[in-house]
Amino acid sequence: METRGSPEYDVFISYAHADRDWVAAFARRLGERGLTVAWDGELITLGDLIVVRVEEFVRASANGILVHSPASAGSAWVRNEYAAMMKRAIEENVRVIPVLIGDGPLPPLAGARAAADFRQERAARWDETFERVVRALRTPL
Repeated sequence: METRGSPEYDVFISYAHADRDWVAAFARRLGERGLTVAWDGELITLGDLIVVRVEEFVRASANGILVHSPASAGSAWVRNEYAAMMKRAIEENVRVIPVLIGDGPLPPLAGARAAADFRQERAARWDETFERVVRALRTPL
């Protein structure tokens, strides 16, 4: 996957559809902070070729977020999106942030990265963790 010119989006979010409500609120908050967010809930319209659009989002994003939950761990779509994001991370020095919203082991390459932990036991620090994500998305590697 090759990017050309400056990225169209600040971040692409990969997630399982079971986590859609959480991701919608998260993406909306990122947008309120001035970040451009690529995720299928907002940008895919009826009749689009989904896999083509998702590939475009991954290529056109400066960063990637892997929303990790039990649902995402079992999703073939998320595994493929994760693979594409990690390929860009390795070959193009693109930041990929694991965002934890559920328990379970991360894939090894994602597990080697500092993660944003939004799981229930850390809910009291949600805003602080969110601000760390925003800062990371705005900081070039």
